[in-house]
Amino acid sequence: MLLSRVLGILREMLLARAAGVTAEKNALDLAFLIPDILNHVVSTGFLSIVFIPIFFSYKVRHDEEGSWKFFSNILNTLGLFFLILIIPSFIWMRELITLFTSAADLPAAILDRATYFGRIILPGQLFIFAGSFLVAVQHTRKQFTIPSLTGVIYNLAIIVGGIIGSRYGLAGFAWGVPIGAFIGFFLFQIIGARRGGVHYFFYLNPKHPDVIRYVKMMVPMSLGVGSMFAFDFIIRCFGGVFGASGISSLNYAYRVMYTLVAVFGFSVGVSSYPDMARLVKENNYNELNKKIWSSLSRMFVILIPAVITVWALAFPIVRILFERGAFARETTEFVSTLLHWYLPASLGLCLQAVLVRSFYAKEKMWTPTLINTGIFALTIPAYWLFAKPLGIYVVPIVGATGAIVQVLSMVSFWVRSNGTSGMFHAVKNISLALISFAVMIAISIGIEHFSADFVRNASIWAVIVYAGIVALVLFPLTLLIQKTIGSDDARDILQELLGRIANKLHLQKI
Repeated sequence: MLLSRVLGILREMLLARAAGVTAEKNALDLAFLIPDILNHVVSTGFLSIVFIPIFFSYKVRHDEEGSWKFFSNILNTLGLFFLILIIPSFIWMRELITLFTSAADLPAAILDRATYFGRIILPGQLFIFAGSFLVAVQHTRKQFTIPSLTGVIYNLAIIVGGIIGSRYGLAGFAWGVPIGAFIGFFLFQIIGARRGGVHYFFYLNPKHPDVIRYVKMMVPMSLGVGSMFAFDFIIRCFGGVFGASGISSLNYAYRVMYTLVAVFGFSVGVSSYPDMARLVKENNYNELNKKIWSSLSRMFVILIPAVITVWALAFPIVRILFERGAFARETTEFVSTLLHWYLPASLGLCLQAVLVRSFYAKEKMWTPTLINTGIFALTIPAYWLFAKPLGIYVVPIVGATGAIVQVLSMVSFWVRSNGTSGMFHAVKNISLALISFAVMIAISIGIEHFSADFVRNASIWAVIVYAGIVALVLFPLTLLIQKTIGSDDARDILQELLGRIANKLHLQKI
C-alpha cells in the first residue's frame, strides 16, 4: 500500500510537470467524473465489505458449493447491471459531463477532450469492478499479497503510459488507466484467486435472496458520504475560495497525509475485516470486541510515531516530493504548513477505517453511514463561518475535527450495542500514545526550528539523508516513550521489531 501511494504521488508529480493547470489537465480531471460516479453507484470501493459477510455465512454452514454459486451469481448479476450503465455512459459521455458539472460554460475544446479521455478511461472501471470481487475472495482466505498489488500496477501503468505517450499530450496517462485496471485488478487477481481455489459458474439469478440482501446492504454505501469523499469534496468545492492556488495547495498536503491513512488505517481495516466477519457469523461477539479494540490499539500505537515523524519532516517531505519546475519555494513553505494542520485528521481517519468495518461485519450499514454523513453535513456551515478568521487552514482544521467527532460517535454507538470487552486495555494504550504524542510534538517543533536553515539551503540529496536519519531516530524514540510510560502494545511492537532485526542480522533473538 505504501508503494502504491508513493507511485500515486509520482503520478501526480509527472502530471503536474507535463501539464500543470492547463486546459488539457482540466479535461483529464473532468474525464474521471462519470467513471467515479458509476463506481459509486455500484459501491465498488465498498464491494468486499458487503460481499465478505454473506460469503462467510456459506462457509460457516459448510456449504462450499453455495459460496461459489453466490460469488458467481453476484458477479454476473451486478456485472451485467454495470455493463448496462457503462454502454450509454460511453455513448453520451459529453452530455453526462455537461449534466453533472458546469462544463457547458467551458470552451468546446476542453469538453471535447474530456469526452475523449472519458471514453478511454471508462472501460477500465469494469475490470476494477470484477477484480474487486476476486480481491474479496482472496481476503476471505487471508491472501493479501497479490490483492495489494492492484494499486501498484494501476499507478505504474498510468506512469508508463504517460511517459511513452508524452508526444501525444495526456492521452498516454488516460490509456494507462484501462491497461493498469486490466493487468492489476483483473489479470493478476484471476491468478491470485485461482491459487485460492476459486470456482466460477455461469449462474445468473437476480432474484436470489442473497443477491437482494447484497443490494440492500449496498444501498447505504451508495447514498452515504464517506470521509475520503468528504475531504475530496470540500477541497474541490471550497478550496477555490482562497484563490487560484487554494485547491492544488490543499490537495498536495492532503495526498501526503492520506498516505498515512492508506498504509496504517486501510491496511489494518482490510486485513482485520475477514476475521471480524467470521466472528460475527460464529456469534462470537466477545472475541469480536477484543479483535476490534486490539486492532485499534496496536494501529494507533504505531501510527503516532509515523505522524510525529511526518510532522517533524513536513518541509523536507514536501521539498523532496514536489519542489521543482513551477512548484516554487514559497509553495513548499505553504503546503508544509497545511500538512501540519492535516495530520491530526489522519488519527481520526485511521480509526474510522477499522471502526466502520466493525459495523459492516455485523451488516449494520446504515449506522456508520448516517453518523458520518450527518456529522459531515453539520460541519459544512463551519467552513463558511470560520473561513475569514482561519483562512485556508479552516479546511484541514474543520475536516480533522469532524473526523474525530465521527470516531467518538461511532465508539459510543458500538459500546452501547456491544459492550466494553477489551475496550479499557485499548483505551489505556491509546491514551499513553496521545501522551507521547504531546511530548514528541514539542521535540518535533524544536527539531524543525533547529534544522530550518539547513533543510532550506542544503542540496536535495543532503535533505534526503537528513530526513532518513531523523525518521530512524524519531520513530523508535516515540515507541520507546510509550513503552516507558506503560504501553503494553508499544512493548510488544518493539520486541517484534527488534526480533525481526535480530533475525535479519542472524543474531540471537532479543
